[in-house]
Amino acid sequence: MTLSSDQLQEIITELVTRPGHEKVRGLIYKLLTDGLGATSRDIGFEQQTFEIRGRIDALLGRTVIELKSDLRKEVFADQLSGYLKDRRTVTGQDYVGIVTDGATFSVHELADGDTLIELGSYTPNPDEPFGLTRWLESVVALQDQLIPDIPRIKIELGRESVLYRRALRELRLLWADIGADPEVAVKRSLWDRLLNTAYGNEVDAPELFLQHTYLVIVAKAIATAAFVRHLPATGEHLLDGRPFSDLGIVGAVESDFFDWLLKAPGGDALVLKIARQAARFDLSAIEADLLKGLYESLIDPAQRHELGEYYTPDWLAARIVEAAVEKPLSDRVIDPSCGSGTFLFHAVRRLAAAGKSAGLSGEEVVSLAAEKIAGIDIHPVAVIFARATWLLAIAPTLSDGRPERFAVPVYLGDALQWHGGDLASEDFEITVPAVPDYTGEDARFGRQLLRFPKGVATNPDALDQLLQQMLGMAERERPLAEFQRWMESSPLIDTSDRKILAATYKTLAMLHQQGRNHIWGYIARNMSRPVWLAGEAQKADVVVGNPPWVAYSRMDKALKARFKSAMEQFELWGGTGSVSGFDLSAYFFARAMQLYMRRDGRIAFILPYASMFKQPYAKFRTGRFRLAGSIQYMKVDAGWDLTGVDCRPDALFPVPSSVWFGRFASSKQALPEKATAFLGHLARRDAGVEEAANSITAEEIDWPDADTGKGGSAYRNAFRSGALLYPRRLVLVERMPAGRLGENPHAPRVRGRIGSQDKKPWKDIEPPQGPVESGFISRVYLGENVFPYRLGTPLEGVVPVKSGHVLTSSSAINAGAMHLSQWLEQCEKLWTGHGEGTRSFANHLNYFDQLLSQFPLRKLRVVYAKSGTQPAAAIIEDDTAVFDHKLYWAECLTRQQAQYLIAILNSETARSRAEKWQAEGQWGKRDFDKVMFNLPIPTFDSRIALHRELAAVAAKAEVAAAVVTINQGDYFVTVRNRIRKHLTEVGLAPAIDKLVEKLLDGG
Repeated sequence: MTLSSDQLQEIITELVTRPGHEKVRGLIYKLLTDGLGATSRDIGFEQQTFEIRGRIDALLGRTVIELKSDLRKEVFADQLSGYLKDRRTVTGQDYVGIVTDGATFSVHELADGDTLIELGSYTPNPDEPFGLTRWLESVVALQDQLIPDIPRIKIELGRESVLYRRALRELRLLWADIGADPEVAVKRSLWDRLLNTAYGNEVDAPELFLQHTYLVIVAKAIATAAFVRHLPATGEHLLDGRPFSDLGIVGAVESDFFDWLLKAPGGDALVLKIARQAARFDLSAIEADLLKGLYESLIDPAQRHELGEYYTPDWLAARIVEAAVEKPLSDRVIDPSCGSGTFLFHAVRRLAAAGKSAGLSGEEVVSLAAEKIAGIDIHPVAVIFARATWLLAIAPTLSDGRPERFAVPVYLGDALQWHGGDLASEDFEITVPAVPDYTGEDARFGRQLLRFPKGVATNPDALDQLLQQMLGMAERERPLAEFQRWMESSPLIDTSDRKILAATYKTLAMLHQQGRNHIWGYIARNMSRPVWLAGEAQKADVVVGNPPWVAYSRMDKALKARFKSAMEQFELWGGTGSVSGFDLSAYFFARAMQLYMRRDGRIAFILPYASMFKQPYAKFRTGRFRLAGSIQYMKVDAGWDLTGVDCRPDALFPVPSSVWFGRFASSKQALPEKATAFLGHLARRDAGVEEAANSITAEEIDWPDADTGKGGSAYRNAFRSGALLYPRRLVLVERMPAGRLGENPHAPRVRGRIGSQDKKPWKDIEPPQGPVESGFISRVYLGENVFPYRLGTPLEGVVPVKSGHVLTSSSAINAGAMHLSQWLEQCEKLWTGHGEGTRSFANHLNYFDQLLSQFPLRKLRVVYAKSGTQPAAAIIEDDTAVFDHKLYWAECLTRQQAQYLIAILNSETARSRAEKWQAEGQWGKRDFDKVMFNLPIPTFDSRIALHRELAAVAAKAEVAAAVVTINQGDYFVTVRNRIRKHLTEVGLAPAIDKLVEKLLDGG
């Protein structure tokens, strides 16, 4: 019997009430038998233990189940540990233990020293009845041939699964044993370097490397199980792709960084343990959307965000491929940031359909696909999934025929090739890192270089044969002279290249002697493929994809410098005024044109919607790039606006998006006057092609107006951003409780304010504390303290400004502020240890003069919040207050002028007219910055009646806003909405909107 959803819901509804030991046992029995398919013979109740006194409540397979009445009140660690030790003694095998009171399930195992550790937990939810049976199934593993849906795979294999936690624990132990091995260490070092390039900054390498090892094993097991009937007999053959190579399929699975654990005792067995769990799923009918969903569920979302990886829904990739690939049988297609392979899938399927219509044989279609459609990605886990996706796309054709041997053209590599230059004209170099803790005494163990001449590096067959010969001879420890004789006899090797290759062979032989020789074939084959694809003969007719959107603010110092240099070379750098809006995507677009696109080719990339109009992309929109030292031009054929596609509660992408279609041009071209807007609602983000076709419509619109940051209103230059009062706990403070002697009013004791929004590393750092002279404690307004026509309660902060200077711990002494000096000394040490960049703490506070420009503090100012979906502006009459960078401010000469400004800035009329220039987040328009001043807001003139009328109605709005109730702890967005609602109800908001409309229309 299989439990229905209603029956499961009834059982879970009763379980979550913690109905007591006996009742829980009966319900668990029903779950195991009718839900998971166990028989009564499989389950042992009240199993007598061998070594200790007691009875195991339930025993199923290699799982001990301990039942409790209320885990909130009962302890179980000693008892469960005893039962697990007993099972190990009796059977010689390790068991896991589930403990539950019905409302909570947790699973445990014995770690080193027989310590009980928790592997995971699950809280049943009656609204998700099958979640509990899936979770139980992942622990007790009763069934094979599981249905491969994403929720089940996540529970069985994902980052919260029992398998993942057990595997990571065993991987840590293996790493402790062999992490110092030279071969293992070099693999980790190369992986670290690759991920540093991918992420743009240093990653938490030790743990992440083990996570990727697990994910690669899972990915290879799934790929193998999807295409080959049985898993291989050894973990080594699973990891090196033996089942595929036996079938004549090259490059689907191959040895890489992550076979390091095979050197450790127990490593091969762990690979098979993980693989067999993955192979429990029936993968014979797996499709690409499942592979993509699995990849997205396994990779940490935070890691994907750092990489700027936002994966493309199938329906969108299919539409882009259809629009871009005009001749599917002859167009060469390259996706240089292929991720899990969505664009490759649709390009291959499009080619296969065209081949079938043209009457081509299966063998011809497969050969064409392997020749014409290639992908590159820098993420090692993504590449494995992309290769499997490519194979899934061609799989239906294989039944019609296939060549004896073909290679899957998906490569691990740096598509941007950060070393720059015209790759096809350069030798290919691989840097071999020094051994760990290298002291410089013996150069043989230091940094080495493997060089391959361009003629070999851009010929894959020649490079593969060369590598096979080099590595084989090095492993057999053949002398250099013998390798030189082979080169002389080989037609593949040009005479002029022999000296370089002899030096490379000599280095490989030395690495073999050091035990560091088993990764270089993999590295050279994969990392050289972008070089080959950039060669003139291999360039693409169509470059397609979704490049990484790594924000400039998230790059580390080294990548920022490299990125800026590259942007300047391409003449895309817009200067410091727009740096914060830069990301990698526009550079990736131009670089992909340079490296991979034929002169008569086409490119179709997904880019942030901001690229169509925002200032940081202004030079990109000109279509004028300096590529390989000469000026080149791009003609934009079409642009798609995707902001009208609604798939809530999910977002299509975390940042609003667009699609650009372009090609090379002989001269500068104007942007199209029109674009295509896609509109409609999807029930899910990753809708199928047919589902989207029935839900999404397209209409022609004007290309968005550029936000030039110039012109418009004279008030643009009057408003300035507040100061960078960050990290909060080094600036914002709260008073420390006074003792019986009271507080010293001249130097109160304060402590850095701890906030729920604090981010790493600051959230884990103890804030400074101590007395500070009262003259340096100011009221501080953040964005959240400003409401429409009204201010909230300000915070307090230590603002070290005196006589036009930002004080340091040293200069504070000269100013006679000893307490402030001690406070700043604490802050400076914390900033030096944990801050970003090279700026001092004082220079950081005054970044772009945003702090000192507020001094001397003015009595009458207007402030408005930088961020939010609705505007919030107010008047401040306080010459002791300082503003944070989330506020813009301007001094006003009269209160009437200030009221005139807040009427405009708070109006729906101004907001709606300026929203086309706003950046947009996952939940809508955000970040006003200075976009309001793109509107023709005239300078206030008290002689003009309309100006006076606006000021007068704003004064009434201030009074009305002041009577709105604000409770302590109210969320600032709630307060803003409450005030707006009240202003609408009393008729002031509509009246202001009409006046602002008249003003902006020239009335």
